[in-house]
Amino acid sequence: MGARPRKHDGGTLSLSQACYHEVYAYPGKVAAVAYALGMNAGTLANKLNGNVESHKLNADEAVAIGCVTRDKRILNAVCFEMDAVWHWLDEVKELPGDLDVLSQGACVLDASNQSIQELISALQDGRVDQQEARRFNAAVLEARRQLTVLRRLSERFMD
Repeated sequence: MGARPRKHDGGTLSLSQACYHEVYAYPGKVAAVAYALGMNAGTLANKLNGNVESHKLNADEAVAIGCVTRDKRILNAVCFEMDAVWHWLDEVKELPGDLDVLSQGACVLDASNQSIQELISALQDGRVDQQEARRFNAAVLEARRQLTVLRRLSERFMD
């Protein structure tokens, strides 16, 4: 019996950590993702284990994991390191209505508020530790992502 998977605290992750958490959060975990990738489950488990030096996950495998799981952690990990923002294409309707834009504006405000709440929580003891900084960074990334979706929606109304 293997070790119990580590719980993700909601903060920003490295690419390898993101792959690990995506696979272990996916229904069927390693076995299901390995099957979808046409890979041996033991090999994938070893590639996800940072303590196994003989097996390393490569970039193509990280992308394939993201395609199977459709989880946003891999995208967040890459975009955070590159200071970039992403969004799912289907988040921006081809012909949005006024309520779609207003609803997305509310999502921007919610995500912005969440980042402020993370900072307030982190500053309660007068300092921001690494875990608190990672959670704050993740919240800011999500706020930027929601703002990008709003901008894309608003572009649909421009001539």
